[in-house]
Amino acid sequence: MSEIKFTPEEISAVKELVEVAVALKKSGTLGILKAMTENGDKLLETVAEEKAILRLTAVGNSALEPVRELEVEDVRKLSWNTEELVRALLKALAETNPKEAPKVGMTATLGYLRDEDVQKGLGFLLTLAKNLGAVLNGKL
Repeated sequence: MSEIKFTPEEISAVKELVEVAVALKKSGTLGILKAMTENGDKLLETVAEEKAILRLTAVGNSALEPVRELEVEDVRKLSWNTEELVRALLKALAETNPKEAPKVGMTATLGYLRDEDVQKGLGFLLTLAKNLGAVLNGKL
């Protein structure tokens, strides 16, 4: 039986491949990939028959089309802003029980306007509305 000889570059590639396999195994991705390869045809049939997945794919593709047109600098800003906004929204949502939200009228609304947190939130929403309007009017 002949001995297999590897170059240092090939040995390095095999080590890297093993590291990737271990990371995939730890994350659970390896099992998913294995199932996909073993049941690929059945999976594709299921996806093709599922109307909700097809609809979601169509909507997702439509939503991603404008992303493809963004300039690199806009992508950087959008990425950072999205991360900050989602973080803030999730934390705020965790602190807000919809069943405990008070019913407010005009007077209570005016009272809320004295709260600096409400002022900051409204400032963000109004700035977003201004920028959205500017984009829709072709100014940005």
